[in-house]
Amino acid sequence: MNHHNRVLFRQLLAREISSRFIGSATGWLWLFVTPLLLLGVYAFVFGVIFRARVPEEFELPFVAWLAVALWPWLAFSESVLRGSQAIVSNAALVGKVAISRELLVLSSATSVFLLQMVGYLLVLLVIQFLATDVYWWALPAAIWVLVLVFALAMGLALLLAAVQVFVRDLEHFLPTFFLLWFFMTPILYAPAMLPEPLDAYLAWNPFTWVVNRIRDILLLGEWIPGRGDLMMLAGCLGVLLLGWWVFRRLSPHFEDFL
Repeated sequence: MNHHNRVLFRQLLAREISSRFIGSATGWLWLFVTPLLLLGVYAFVFGVIFRARVPEEFELPFVAWLAVALWPWLAFSESVLRGSQAIVSNAALVGKVAISRELLVLSSATSVFLLQMVGYLLVLLVIQFLATDVYWWALPAAIWVLVLVFALAMGLALLLAAVQVFVRDLEHFLPTFFLLWFFMTPILYAPAMLPEPLDAYLAWNPFTWVVNRIRDILLLGEWIPGRGDLMMLAGCLGVLLLGWWVFRRLSPHFEDFL
């Protein structure tokens, strides 16, 4: 990315972040209030009403076990969904202004990811003070996992943003698909709760590795790099390169379909 594109990316990113709070009476306060409200809702519904329990190896409150895995998913899914709409929602800009179009997708998806990470940090602090100890010394390892999640999100956002220009029905399909993906990821439940045939399918879900890894790192203080880390790194980089390649190949034809 050259200097001009870096400057433009920062401007687009700032615009995307500020636009999330324009028109709100409390403005940036919601950046901190929303994660706490969401954490309280999930804790009440699944911890109190459904009486969900954590696996035996995690001797801690359910709300901590849930929140540590939930926010990486929220950052991932929302950034992909928002990034996938970046080209269609900026159709007028794409047709009239000479711009590296991938910057529209990347800035839109990155803004959501960064805002969710601010909420994640706040949630971890709340967990530390009200629920259980967080292994802060292992935070660099957790950041590494989140970097992989970010790369995966950017690759999918680029891929889906390009395809959605030509297949508009994708806009209606993606939220349902990500909802299904959410429930097929062991965020609200332990993998051991699933019947044996279904349990085997979780191994093919890349986010199963993410939630298991992030829980082991932040709640148990355990992180020994292994083959799974290398496979996830290769997979995320592969998706990122594929998304970039597809986007660049389809980009010259966007004006004909917008």
